[in-house]
Amino acid sequence: MDKELPILIGDGLSDNQVKFINAYVNHYCNISKACAAIDITRQAYYRWVKEVDTFRIAVDQAKEALKDRWEDEINKQVFEDRNPIVLNKFAPMVLKDRGYADIKDVKLHTTGQQENNVVITVVDSIVESIADEEEVRVEH
Repeated sequence: MDKELPILIGDGLSDNQVKFINAYVNHYCNISKACAAIDITRQAYYRWVKEVDTFRIAVDQAKEALKDRWEDEINKQVFEDRNPIVLNKFAPMVLKDRGYADIKDVKLHTTGQQENNVVITVVDSIVESIADEEEVRVEH
């Protein structure tokens, strides 16, 4: 499928549709907030999406632009700010093909004693190389 060229503001769109697209972008692609900002109903929005090709394309392009902004922010957090939380959250998704596993199940067990034992159940690609389902005990 060929990538569509960006819709120029006003190109085949009514004034209200242009206002909606601007409000939609300013409200991070939140339909309800964009509709409220320009005083239209959600039904009008959905009718435009269904009936006006250029409007639907402009909405899709706004969504893609927001994803680009998210991606830029994630990259900034990882590479410039060196944020370990963001890195640990997104590395399994982005680098799965390089062996990063997604931890889907973390269980914390307490024994009621003074010692602090943490039991972590590791799943995904790492488990395949270790065992089907093995618990790793980490002691502090």
